[in-house]
This record gives sequence, structure tokens and C-alpha cells, in this order.
Amino acid sequence: MAKPLTLRRGVYAAVLLLMSWLCIFLYKDASASSSKDWVINQAELNGLAGRRAVQLPDVLEAQDFLPQGSRVRYRMIVQLPQAPQTPLGIFVSKMSLSGALYINGQYINSCDQGRLEQLRCLHKPNLFSTPLSVWQAGDNVIEFEIYANARQTNGLSPVQIGEVEDLYQNSYRLIQWFKIEFLAGLGWISAVFGLLSLAVYFILRKELAYLWFGLCCLAHAIGLLNLTVSRPVISVEAFIWLVFTSRLFATPMAVLTMLSLFEKLQRWMIVALLSLAIFGPIIIGLSGVYRPLFLFLLLVFLISGVTLVVSAIRWALQSRSPMKIITIGMSLVLVFSGIFDWLRLVGRTEFEGTFFFPYSYSAMLVTLGTLLIRNLATSLKQSREDRAQLQRRAAERMAYEVTENIPVGTYTLIYRPGARRGEFLFVSQRFLELTGLLRKDLLADPNCFLEILHVDAWANWNQFITTRPADREKYSREFRIFPPGAEMRWVSTEAVSRALPDGSIVIEGVLVDQTDVVKSKEESERIRAELLSQQIEQSRMKEREQLLRDMHDGFGSQLAGVRMMAEKGRIRPEQFPEFLREITADLHLVVDTLGQLHITLEEALVDMHHRLERRFAGSGPQLHWQMSLTGLPPLAPRKILQALRLVQEALNNAFKHAHAQHVWFRAQFDVENDVLTLSVRDDGQGMLPPAARGRGLSNMQYRAREMGGEFQLIDKRPGVEILLKVPNISALAHQDSK
Repeated sequence: MAKPLTLRRGVYAAVLLLMSWLCIFLYKDASASSSKDWVINQAELNGLAGRRAVQLPDVLEAQDFLPQGSRVRYRMIVQLPQAPQTPLGIFVSKMSLSGALYINGQYINSCDQGRLEQLRCLHKPNLFSTPLSVWQAGDNVIEFEIYANARQTNGLSPVQIGEVEDLYQNSYRLIQWFKIEFLAGLGWISAVFGLLSLAVYFILRKELAYLWFGLCCLAHAIGLLNLTVSRPVISVEAFIWLVFTSRLFATPMAVLTMLSLFEKLQRWMIVALLSLAIFGPIIIGLSGVYRPLFLFLLLVFLISGVTLVVSAIRWALQSRSPMKIITIGMSLVLVFSGIFDWLRLVGRTEFEGTFFFPYSYSAMLVTLGTLLIRNLATSLKQSREDRAQLQRRAAERMAYEVTENIPVGTYTLIYRPGARRGEFLFVSQRFLELTGLLRKDLLADPNCFLEILHVDAWANWNQFITTRPADREKYSREFRIFPPGAEMRWVSTEAVSRALPDGSIVIEGVLVDQTDVVKSKEESERIRAELLSQQIEQSRMKEREQLLRDMHDGFGSQLAGVRMMAEKGRIRPEQFPEFLREITADLHLVVDTLGQLHITLEEALVDMHHRLERRFAGSGPQLHWQMSLTGLPPLAPRKILQALRLVQEALNNAFKHAHAQHVWFRAQFDVENDVLTLSVRDDGQGMLPPAARGRGLSNMQYRAREMGGEFQLIDKRPGVEILLKVPNISALAHQDSK
């Protein structure tokens, strides 16, 4: 496939060359004036030597301007029978170095913006659109003010006058595209080629051809600025030196590129050509861009180029490479165009001729770039193939080493077309160690593997060895084996299948010893069960201890207190029923709360209300009970018990000591603020002195802290209010549920 691709690239290069020559012929045709235009071939020149009649195109003489540069004027008269009705245009294909147009003494425009001394319009075609107001019936004076110096003596080409659109379509458009826009595009292409080539060189570091080609392209792009830029951003002298020396630099780089491509480059050639590329521009700069010196150096390069091309023809024919032969053809075109342009520079060709070197040189660069890209692509392709081959070899070697050294057994089974069962193609040493079988036995009869299998796996093995699997099917099993002379092992296998071109199915798999894993799993399950049993037992002991503590802190403490008061004679016999009722109420509180896992605070308060109504029915103050606990999250039984004991303590104080007529209980949950509020208020005798309050108040404060709430004792006058507020109750409930 490489040769057709090379021929195709050669055809592309030939097409590019033909298009270039076609553009040249079109340019020649476009230069012909339309029958509607006036062509002015005679003018009056007004220079330093005085006035004289000249024939256009005119080349200035040395006495017409100052050597360092000055302005001259071309004057011509056009007679119009009447003032024009449509805008007229004036087209001039060439002026040196720059110029401006005047009609009847009025300034029309210049070849570009700026002073004439700062412009370079010698290669730029100009189409001036003139206003109707400057024209008149009869004689009209047309003047071109031209700036020239000793390096550029071209004066003025013939002047065409006609309708603006007609001049644009027939004279200006194609010449402008061919001489300016097309060259600008070639300049950008050369710059892109150059940057890409230099990037390739700096990446590869060893391919000098890309370095020479990159520098050649960039120098050529700079040289094209001379034909496309009319107002340089740097000084005119520096710009002239830059574009002139870029030719001297680009030519040795092109020679180095061709020698590298033909593999004929030697060290002395590099030194000689680099010396020319470096010292040539320096000499031109020191000479003040002396034109005869530049022409001489260019002639030397042309002679060297002819010599190189003659030698390269023989090299190309020997290589029989179509691309190299086409490259030599492009080089011949380049040499001939260089000779033609050298004659043009010395004034031996027509005034309005075109420099062919930029076009042929660009075509040459495209050809060389194509060849370099082809070589790079071929090298990359070969490099990838070599790398892939090395990777395959390394993978095969690694696979073999891994197969023989990894702690798992590997095997390969094949199911041939028409065979009744699969056959072992390969088993690793580790496979044999795990199974205790012999390689020759397995390769001869795969059913010998059946002898060491546990009876539970016989059906799976028969299905596996006799059923032809589908392509890319995955097989995974775990079973027990009994290797000869060894203890039972747990093993697992995983395998994948793939199809061969002859229709066979190959299964490649591994055999892994899972005995230690199974034993470790069994041991871990046993340990986990023991830990779980210990955790359950510890939880039970903790609950038992907590229940005993609650009983001790509640009715146990009350029983002990009653016993001590009875022993000291502080309790009258008629008081015993009251104390027993309080102890029984606390016992009911503990049993009802801790005996149910899913009881809510609202349910516990309902039970308490029911017991209190039976206990105090007909005697004591009137109890008012109010609850609004909608949305309250479920609380832990321990927190519910603390809340109930606090409420019970507060109610006991109100019933026994406050001498109140009414007792109000309120339980409310504020969903928006997430606050639980419990309140017990009476209308009794009010707060007792601190010395007479006893331990009930401190107990309630302790229980409020245990719930994470805030306890308040408020003097209402009459009576008191005991208030418990538990903020962030949802967070506390979520924490208890973990």
C-alpha cells in the first residue's frame, strides 16, 4: 500500500504545480484592458533632472531622484466630453516604491496609509475609486507622486481609467488575489509547516531534516512579507534587510533538507551551508543591503542549486522513489524560476512581470513537507508495529514466567469442531501441584480430573467438559478436591472462552487454592458468632444492671427510707398505705416504661394519668391534664422514665405539700422549634424555704440533666410551676436510636 500512497502524493504535487502555472496565465489574461477603459501610455515626468515626456511603463533614471530617495511626479491629461455620471476608477498595476494619486490638484489616495517614505507598494496592484466631484468636462489632469530610491528605480506602469466595477472585475481582482492574497496564504502555510517541523525536531531530537525544513519554511514565510506587506511595523531599512536575507538563509536550509532526505548529508556540507546562511545576511547588512552584492550571492546559490539538482537527479533515479523523482522535478522548476527572477532583478525582463520564485518555492516546500510527513508517518507506523511486537513478546514471556511462578494453577482447554468433549492443551506446574495429577494423564484424558473431585462436583465437571461453550462465555465454580496422598482442598476456577478461526473454542482459566480462605472464613464466622454472643450477654447484663439501678434509685430507695423511718418511729401506722401507694406507683412506672421496647412518651403519660386519677379520685386537689405531642420523635425508654419520674415527683409535691385546690399538667412539643416542654403548676402555698425543700428538687434537677433539658422552678404567687424544656429533641432521639 505504500507505493500507491506515494504516487497519490506525487499527483497532488503535480496538480499544485499546474494550478500555479494556470494562475500565471490567468494573470496574463487579466492584465488585458477592457474595451470600455482608457489606457494611458504617455506621461510627463517631473523629477530632479527637470521635465520630460516618457513612455509608460517607465523606469526612472539616476538623475531623476536622490540616491537616498526622493519624490517625482508623473503628469497626464485625460479629455472627457462631459462630466462622468458614474464613479470612475484608476487602476495601476505597479509603482515604485510607493505612490499617491492626484486629480485636478486634489489628493485622492495613496497605495496605503502613511507617508510614502514609510511604504513599500512596489508589488501591490492599486485600484483607486475617485469621487465624481473631482472630474470635469474637458481636460482632467492626473498626477502620480512616486517615491523612489537607488534600490528601486521602477517608475510607473500604464494607467487604466474606467468604471470602478468594470476595472475591479476585469483588471484588479485576479491580480490582487494572485500577487497578494494567494502569497499571503502561502506564507501562512509555510509558517505552519515550519512550526510543525521544528516541533517534530525538538521532540525527536535526532532528525536534522526536520530542523532544516522548519527553518527553511519560516525563512520563506518571512521572505513572502516583501510581496504582501506594504506598511511594515519596523523601519523600512530593517524590513528590507529582513526580507532580502531571508532568501539567502532559506536557500541553504532547502539544500540541507534535500541532502538529508537523500541521505547524502555530510559534516563539511553542514558547516559550509550554515556558514553561508549565517554570514550571508551579515555581509548584506554591513553593505547596507547593496543590491549588486545580493544579486551576486543569489547567483552563487543558483549555480550551487543547479549542481545539486543534477546530482539529485541521479540519486532519485537510483532510489526509484516516485516521491523523490517528483521532488527533483520541483527542484528543476525552482532553479529555472530562480534564474528567471534573477534576470528580472537585474532588469532583463518586462516591467510588469511576476516573480515566479515565491510560487515555485512554496510548491517545493509543500512537496518536501509531504515527503517528510510521509517519512514521519511511516516511521511512526513502523515504531508502533515494533513496539506492539515487543509488547507481545514481553507479554508472552511475562505470561510464561507468571504462569510458572504465580500461586495459582493455569490451564487451557480446547473444544474442537465435531469432538465429543474438550481436551487439555496446557496445564501449569502449579495446577499439577494443587491436583496431585500427572501432566501426561491430564493431556491424554481430561476425565482423570474427575477422580479427585468431590461427588457433589461430578455433574458440574461432566457438563463443563462435554458442553461446547459460546464465545466469550465466562465459567466460574468452587468445589472440593481430594489430591492423592493429601488432605482435602477447597479450590475455585474461573475461565473465559474465545473462538479460533477454524471454529474451535479455547477456554483459558485459573485454578485457585481456596482452602485457607475457606478455613479463615469458617474461623472468622465462629469468632463473629462468639463475639455476637458476648455482645448480647453484655447487653443483657447492662440492661439488668440498669434495671436494678433504676429499681434501687426508685422504689428501692423509697422502701429503704420507709424502713428507716419506721425503725425510728417517725411513721404512724395510718401513713403506711400512703407510702406503699407511692412505692407501687414507682414500680408501675419502671415496669411500664422499661418493659416495653416501643413505648412512646405520650403513651406513658396516658398510663400515668390513668393511675393518678384512680389514686386521687375524691380527695386532694383537682388535676387538669393537657397533652399536645403530635410529631414528637420516639425517645429511648430511659429518657421517658426520667421524664415520668420528674413529673411524678412534681405531682407528689403538689398533692402532698402545696395544699393546692388545682394542679395543672401540660406536655407540649413545638415542632417548629424542636422543643419538648413538660410543666406541673399548682395554686397552693407557694415555694418553701430552702431548708424545708428536701431532696425532691435536687432529684428533679438531676433527671432534667439526664434528659439533656433545662429545669426551672417558678414562683407563680399563688403556687409554683415546675418547668422542663428539652431543646433539639429530634437530635437526641436520633442519637438514642443508633
